Amino acid sequence: MSDSSQRSRVQESILIDRSVWKTPRIWCLAVAETLAWAGLLYLFPALLLRWESDFEWGRAVVSGALTSALVIAAVTGVFVGRLIDRGHGRVLMSASALAGAGLIAVLPVIDRLWQFYLIWSLVGVMMAGCLYEPCFAVVTRQFGSAAKSPIILITLVAGFAGTLCFPLATSIADAWGWRTSVWVFSFLVGGIAAPLFWFGVGSGALESGLGGRRVSVGLMQAARPVLSQPIFWLLAIAFGALSLNHGMIISHALPLMESRGVSPGVAVLAASLFGVAQVIGRLCLLGFNPRISLVSICGWAFVALCLASVSLVAASTALIFLFLFVGLQGGGVGIQTIAKPVVTAEVLGRTHFGTISALVSFAYILGWAFGPSVAGIVWALSGYTAVLKVTFGLGLLGLLCVRLTIYLSRRQA
Repeated sequence: MSDSSQRSRVQESILIDRSVWKTPRIWCLAVAETLAWAGLLYLFPALLLRWESDFEWGRAVVSGALTSALVIAAVTGVFVGRLIDRGHGRVLMSASALAGAGLIAVLPVIDRLWQFYLIWSLVGVMMAGCLYEPCFAVVTRQFGSAAKSPIILITLVAGFAGTLCFPLATSIADAWGWRTSVWVFSFLVGGIAAPLFWFGVGSGALESGLGGRRVSVGLMQAARPVLSQPIFWLLAIAFGALSLNHGMIISHALPLMESRGVSPGVAVLAASLFGVAQVIGRLCLLGFNPRISLVSICGWAFVALCLASVSLVAASTALIFLFLFVGLQGGGVGIQTIAKPVVTAEVLGRTHFGTISALVSFAYILGWAFGPSVAGIVWALSGYTAVLKVTFGLGLLGLLCVRLTIYLSRRQA
């Protein structure tokens, strides 16, 4: 591929088609993703300390439930990708949101650890069916090479999931207890997100069309060509390091900040700004020179993650470092959220994209899966300063993989 062709495709990938803003179904998907992320994932770190105190199971033990959910989401995601490729996205995403809402609604009535783990394990299946990966696959099936614009719009809106969840969940829990908070988010996911998914995907508008032909090839037939490419493994490791870094931080966001001497109220405020920072990062992506490849921008985003860990270490000396941490961490992750599906499609192709995206995302979701438990274990052994050293190292690993990806891409070109 020529350099001019690459620049053209990168420029195309970071511009928003104005017509997307006028597409109701994309807005429905954007709002649905916001509520699904808030209720099925961010609710866990928002209520982590309350569950630890109420159930008295220990922070590492409680965190393990989210790990189990995300491991199951990673494994299930490959099969979900095949369902997307076969045109079942509408039923899959709506039913997953509805079932996920029902599952978290049961949390307030349990009192056993195995019940807590069982519920979150089943929620993991529902995460695989309605969070970003199936949504991006459905959109890519419809829009093909033009999928970047709706993906950017969806992530711009859904980036506020944490901003919605942390203060709302905390405020409701303070006023009426964490059980009421869970029931509110159950309603938001089941009563609002599920119908929005149904309308957003539509009865064919996003299931067929430009890129939406149904496929019948087997899983291994679709996966084998991708698994043989070194760039696939580099992308998988890079995005796995990204999610492990952010999973460790976001799942322990409040205790991490409080360990640096930040008051609980300020910590909640800062945590609620992660989503704002992600949106700002995505907006900044639109301002980059189109001659700079999206893969190179990924590298700079990993640099931001490294600096974020350093900033939080320094937050005990000045409050400005706390908000610098939020900006760098949120902004870096916000850029990577767009980069992952776009770079995956550009580098590895759009044929069988549901399967390809799920394979790349396997390591990404595993990073999310083990982030809470790894952070909990490291904290138990050495404290939260050691947790930040690990997240710094993960940023460096991601940066190395990105640099190698750029090197191999240039050799292939």
